Amino acid sequence: MTFSPDAVNGQPRQYHNQDQYLSLLAGLPAHLSLFSANKPPVSRLTLEQRLKALEPHHRHLLSEIEGILQWGYFSPEMTHEFNADGSLLPVEKIKAVLAAIEDHALQTLVRDKIDFRTLVGALRQRHQDVHNRPQGQWTVSRFKQNIENNWQEPCFRLEHAMPWLSEAKQFIDSDQPLALEKLLMKNAWLHLSRPLANHGFSFYAVVIYVLKWNIVERWSRYDGDLAVQRFDQLLQAGLSRGEAG
Repeated sequence: MTFSPDAVNGQPRQYHNQDQYLSLLAGLPAHLSLFSANKPPVSRLTLEQRLKALEPHHRHLLSEIEGILQWGYFSPEMTHEFNADGSLLPVEKIKAVLAAIEDHALQTLVRDKIDFRTLVGALRQRHQDVHNRPQGQWTVSRFKQNIENNWQEPCFRLEHAMPWLSEAKQFIDSDQPLALEKLLMKNAWLHLSRPLANHGFSFYAVVIYVLKWNIVERWSRYDGDLAVQRFDQLLQAGLSRGEAG
């Protein structure tokens, strides 16, 4: 077990206790495979109630991590200036949250997610404006320089390191948003489903559970939208047959 030198209520903070949240995680229903679930295994309200068992600094950090990863895909159009009310805009906010993550494995996980979303955002931005090469502090991704230096290349010369990029580009170019979302969700899910070696029932495992919950919830909304579309199509087809009769 490793402790941070700072303390909460006179007690050192725990960052690597593998069994710290055993009761919390054992009480949550397991995730099914992504596309087989039509809704998350537990409601957000229930999840939030269970997350009250987190230590205050962990609960705050989890909220911050969810926040920076729910801003959508990081695009070259993003700015690092401040809002009128003094609050931080995405890039500076992301830097602040990353600096607050003392666990190396968790910081790596969040950075990987930022890399993933940055690449998708750059693909989408280039599709809209191939001549507008990104500049400035638009992302904290390790692929920032690759993207800027290889803006005209189909996959920023990263297709060997990131094989999914080629397929994502094809879906963007052919205007297949649902196929794109399924590809991205699948890759994000596989990334979060890697074995949790040496993490057990730690805060890291809690973050994994919540991020997977967010993916399932996102897919359930897409799946619901598709069901409505299919119903509308069937309804219109029925009306057409009725008019023909």
